[in-house]
Amino acid sequence: MLRSGGVPFFFRDVEGTGGRRAIPHAYPKKEVGWTEDHGAVLTQEQINAVLLGNDYIEQMNRLLAALNTPGPGELVHPWFGVQKVQAGRVTHRLSTEEGGVAYISFEVFEAGEQLFPSATEDTSATALSAADTVKDALENGDYFEALDGIGSMVDTLLDDMQNLISNLPTLPDALNDWMDRLNRFKDLTGIAAAVPGEIIRDVVDLISDIKDLVSEPPFALRVYDQLRDQWKGDRAAQAATKSLADNVSVNASTGFASSVTPVATPEATEAMKTNIEDFRRLVIVSTLVAQAETVATATFETSQDAQTTGDQLAEQLGEMAIDAVESGQRDLWRSLRELRFAVVNDVRIRSVQLPEMHRVTSAQTVPVMLLAYRETGNAENRDELVKRNRLRYPSFITPSQTIEIIGND
Repeated sequence: MLRSGGVPFFFRDVEGTGGRRAIPHAYPKKEVGWTEDHGAVLTQEQINAVLLGNDYIEQMNRLLAALNTPGPGELVHPWFGVQKVQAGRVTHRLSTEEGGVAYISFEVFEAGEQLFPSATEDTSATALSAADTVKDALENGDYFEALDGIGSMVDTLLDDMQNLISNLPTLPDALNDWMDRLNRFKDLTGIAAAVPGEIIRDVVDLISDIKDLVSEPPFALRVYDQLRDQWKGDRAAQAATKSLADNVSVNASTGFASSVTPVATPEATEAMKTNIEDFRRLVIVSTLVAQAETVATATFETSQDAQTTGDQLAEQLGEMAIDAVESGQRDLWRSLRELRFAVVNDVRIRSVQLPEMHRVTSAQTVPVMLLAYRETGNAENRDELVKRNRLRYPSFITPSQTIEIIGND
């Protein structure tokens, strides 16, 4: 009886090959020659298996699943012992003339040792490259043919970014440099408005660099969510038409407020409406690109954290890709589609290497140290449990508490 991938089976016969790779050298009109040894032939075996019994179909399915598992596996041979092999071609046969039996023939090769490492893709670098492609598509897009409302929308966006950043933990040196760039952009907005590509480039770069100001990636992702939520609605239209709350005037002598500004509120022309929609799309896509860059460079604590963040971002990138193609921005649509694929692939590959998180609810009050030892095998992990779950009473866990535990595997 043989065993492959934990599945035992009987066999009719086993035929194998081995030996040396001999290369004969013979020469015309010569009576002598020689044979060159080119190393060992990789051991190969052809195995004809027989599966018997009332559950022969189930046995066949289990063996086929084991033989189709990617990568090398173990074959327990009755004569040669345990062998590390790679399965090759597999065939199976069922017959109505022979009930209760299934035949499977398959070849296995000696797994050997790989002389050179397998080529692997740097998925994070691929995601960052895809993000740069989206930036290029934004910069080269057909935006802002007229200047209607551009200055007001840019000023409002810069104020929003400054307000969001001011209350977050940041790196002082990086913050000062970012604020200097923002203020210079404010001063030059009127001049830059004549060159739409420069406005787009500066806006995208300022939004992208927010992630460098925040101490931890989750905070950066949160800032981008807040900025995007602000501009998903009518904020661009309100900024362009100067109908924001900042434009409300108050008469100090009478105490009455009025939404009529000292300067007449501009009417939304067709050019302004187009600019409003384009600027809204610019802000939303820029925040998503910046989040993709943050995810590509972030170190996640658990597999679930990475998968949840990646899935949410991929869904939003897909929505904006649909919006781009419906608005005729095909280059932007292609780049967003590629970025979405790169993010999904990056998170999928990296999440496999991260520990899993599971939740535990105790049926009775237990010491944190005991739970740490029981779930992780190391009582010294109690401090990590207390910190992650923010336990009010760090010595014991009550039955009403659900504890998140990160595995060590």
